[in-house]
Amino acid sequence: MERPTGVRGNSRSSQEQPIKPPRNKKRVADENVESNAKTRKRAAFGDLTNAVADRRQSLTKQVKKGFSNIVNRTSKNTTSTSSSSVNAKKFKLAAASSSSTTSIAEEAATLVTSKPEPKNKKKKSLDLAGSQSLPSSQNKKIVIREDPAEESEYESAEENPSSREASIIVQRYEPPARPVPPPGVEDFDVKNWNDPNQCSEYAMDIFYYYKSREAQFRVPDYISTQTEVSKSMRAILVDWLVEVQESFELNHETLYTAVKILDLYMANKVVNKEELQLVGATACLIACKIDERIPPMLDDFVYVCDDAYSRKQLMDKEREVLKIVGFDVGYPLSYRFVRRYGRVCNSNMNVLTYARYVLEMSLMEYKFNVEISESKLAAAALVLAFKINNVQGWNNTLAFYSGYTISDLKDLVESLLNMLQQYPKENLKTVRQKYSHKVFHEVALIPLPEFIEITDEQ
Repeated sequence: MERPTGVRGNSRSSQEQPIKPPRNKKRVADENVESNAKTRKRAAFGDLTNAVADRRQSLTKQVKKGFSNIVNRTSKNTTSTSSSSVNAKKFKLAAASSSSTTSIAEEAATLVTSKPEPKNKKKKSLDLAGSQSLPSSQNKKIVIREDPAEESEYESAEENPSSREASIIVQRYEPPARPVPPPGVEDFDVKNWNDPNQCSEYAMDIFYYYKSREAQFRVPDYISTQTEVSKSMRAILVDWLVEVQESFELNHETLYTAVKILDLYMANKVVNKEELQLVGATACLIACKIDERIPPMLDDFVYVCDDAYSRKQLMDKEREVLKIVGFDVGYPLSYRFVRRYGRVCNSNMNVLTYARYVLEMSLMEYKFNVEISESKLAAAALVLAFKINNVQGWNNTLAFYSGYTISDLKDLVESLLNMLQQYPKENLKTVRQKYSHKVFHEVALIPLPEFIEITDEQ
């Protein structure tokens, strides 16, 4: 099984640092230096340096260049931004000086309707229903009300057919009541209530919200609809994405988001094997724009693909992928769930890293990424990490915060153990080599048992 064009496994030893490609450097000079010894086409991660100092220096230059571009663009648009800032100040002053009977929404609507029209330009009406625009004389002013109890004072205006007001009711989100942990389970959020890094006041609601969105983004079983892409080809591509994540030093959330975008795209679009790496690189490019503070440049993705695709191909594919998967890319990720579950169970870094190792290995397995719950997969990975590291006393805490009992996770835990026993495969070694390093506590080198006993009493 050959890797897609430009995809190459990570051949470094377990003690070496991740491969770091130079960023924004002209490759002409490098090719001239090695022109005599170079007899083959350069692979995506072939002859790259491990010098961290050069990487940081080039990254600093890139950041400075990006900042200078932002400053230049900002200086050109000073006129447009100044007017918007003035309008924002007007809105704040109007809101502060308004009486209790006048809502902020009415003040905002007044500012919008009283804004002077530019000369020599026709007025544009707001189309609420998506139909043809109405004449300016029939425009309706929008009044936003936050509380449905305020409907009574607008009833007369709504019943009047000649009224020009169209109201929109915005209901406030009411989170569910915060559950009380059972006896013997520590309330992690109350314990860390004053720690702003834990976000204790909203943590429970955030993960309730994530779980409610799992069904919306669940990937169907799509591999039968792909005529040229197989499970093994997908695994090779994900292994390459892990290598890209290491090389660019991306967040782990970026990797999981990229794989999610890749699966959702292939679930709705038939992909040729020649474009498989292009789809994977595009998914990673989109994920970088979501999770990274300083995402890699477009030329960096052209480079790691060994110039197999052009800038225009990447940009065109980016628009196509976003159109197919939709622009709602705030996916519930198993990585976020396992980090939450590890915290509330007071697991040490070795256990949490092992759970992350299990989840990253599962990214390459097709069956663990389709028709499965991310929160359940994260809970099962943490259970396996607890069992491998002989940790006790976590059962009730994990059941309370995750919503899954040990009997719900038993089959999935055994499947994850069976997956680890099958690795390492010859062409899929990146994840294992990554977690064999001291930075990740060498968790991949821990011997695996033949089987584990899972009971309700842990």
